[in-house]
Amino acid sequence: MKKLIYILLLAVSFTSCNFLDTTIYNNPEGDQVIDDENGCMAGLTGIYDILGNSALYGQNLWADLDAGTDIMYYNRDYGKDYLYVCMYNYNNTEERLNETWKALYTGIDRANDFLAQLANLTDSQCGGAAKKAMYEAEARALRALLYMNLVAYWGEVPLRTTPTKDLTTQLLKKSPQADIYAQIFEDLQYGAGIVDENGKVIEEGHCLPANELNAPGRISRTTAQGLLARAYLWYSGYPVEGNTWKEARGYAKAVMNSGLHDLNRTSSDSKYANGYPGLFIKMCSNQYDLTARESMFEVEFYGNGLDASNEAGKVGLYNGVTQSATYDPDVPFAYGWYNATHILLRLYDKKYGVVSKKDKETGDQRKWWNLADFTWKKDEANKKVYKEMLTEAQMNTDNRKACPGKWRAEYDPIRPWARNNSSINFPILRYSDILLMFAEADNEINGPTPDAITAINEVRTRAGASAIASGEVPPKNSEETVDINTPEGMRQFIFEERTRELCFETPRHMELRRMGKDFFYNRIKLLVSTDVYANGDKHIIGYPLDDVASVPARNIDTSKHIYLPIPQCELNTNTICGQNEGW
Repeated sequence: MKKLIYILLLAVSFTSCNFLDTTIYNNPEGDQVIDDENGCMAGLTGIYDILGNSALYGQNLWADLDAGTDIMYYNRDYGKDYLYVCMYNYNNTEERLNETWKALYTGIDRANDFLAQLANLTDSQCGGAAKKAMYEAEARALRALLYMNLVAYWGEVPLRTTPTKDLTTQLLKKSPQADIYAQIFEDLQYGAGIVDENGKVIEEGHCLPANELNAPGRISRTTAQGLLARAYLWYSGYPVEGNTWKEARGYAKAVMNSGLHDLNRTSSDSKYANGYPGLFIKMCSNQYDLTARESMFEVEFYGNGLDASNEAGKVGLYNGVTQSATYDPDVPFAYGWYNATHILLRLYDKKYGVVSKKDKETGDQRKWWNLADFTWKKDEANKKVYKEMLTEAQMNTDNRKACPGKWRAEYDPIRPWARNNSSINFPILRYSDILLMFAEADNEINGPTPDAITAINEVRTRAGASAIASGEVPPKNSEETVDINTPEGMRQFIFEERTRELCFETPRHMELRRMGKDFFYNRIKLLVSTDVYANGDKHIIGYPLDDVASVPARNIDTSKHIYLPIPQCELNTNTICGQNEGW
């Protein structure tokens, strides 16, 4: 199915329109006036458009700004001394840091300008009251998402909810995280509605249901509910520790109760038996899953960047399986700048996740999909490239063979392939995340429960992993297990399960930080740890000091790297903003 199809005019006619054919209103100067229904959709599309910017989901948010963690690192030996965020060797003038900040606030200003103009329109100018509310709901949800990224990487930031017209309106101090979250909650609730802790809907939201949108490129009502669950989960963790577990549980449960989403359980490739690889094969192949709707919200990309559309991304190329030959038209070029770590590899070998090469077809397929079990080999004499499958020993000992394999450019149908652009979408929210958020919140409120275990097992069994059971006692003296019968043990298990399922998708720094400041630093410092996991043969999970993989652990500074610094581009025009601690 062709991507970037937005269902633009829905309420009565359900007319579809190609995103690339939609005029985008994206001028923060305010000279693009919205005065009719087409203008409303153009303005809304302009907010969506910023998500695909290379400074956001086009690259930086899943690559440069979120590598250098316990699960992914920049892998070029020649880059050990680069001034990169992912190397913790940078200051507030670092290029990508500044680009991402500016792109996030560009999106926020587009949303603020759109909402200000929308408020002055009559219902009839917008196509009716319901459509006007829908436009507002999606714009506010997008603004909330942009602020969630700012909180995830910077913590306290200026909270702007009105258009920035000049330097006088640019001046603003940083707001406490509690105030930023309050705005996030309010914005998302307008689209998601109000629910109780059991997911019962008290007041309907203004975003459209997922089965009416029928495309994951726009924010549906259940997507807004899922993002709210995530925001409440983040708010409950470090540093705010706001204890909004009941709210997180309620909104996750509302998505589950809707009946509009399920896990993808089928594969379009006969080599893979279940739906976890199948989900990403579809995503890479430009196919929407409109049956299960597991992928609830995606940033959409189109083309190869070789034409005037400029709507391509870099998913599957920069975070894919390295392939440097350019002479075989049947195999895509991929830089593969990042590798998965031994730490991630070992998580799949812990109890409840054991899988070996010989049983990969019936074991947890996430291990062999997320960490690609092949490499590309060149046949220069014949100008061909072919796959070479890796052995268990190679996967376990030579980490440079463990390229992220979640998004595979070989499935991208756009031709010709380009070195720096792909049409593969990036998922912001999936239903498996909803199930695991529900389980986490439920455990924090009630301790390990059958409901939490059922939700976890839905995720695990879909991927071919073994189910867990309450009352199961781990073996004595084992470093490979956690006791899921205690709230603390279940918390650790869910953290690990989220990593196995959602690696390279959810903001990793935020996943670590919300577990605690010490937890954040200790996980990253494992990159030089000599600790081992006991799983038959012992496997070292750290790296030698001269290995590029250890650079993040060697450079990280516990006095300041919990958050990024406020970029110089902001301080130049907002002199009262203030800098983050340690910077």
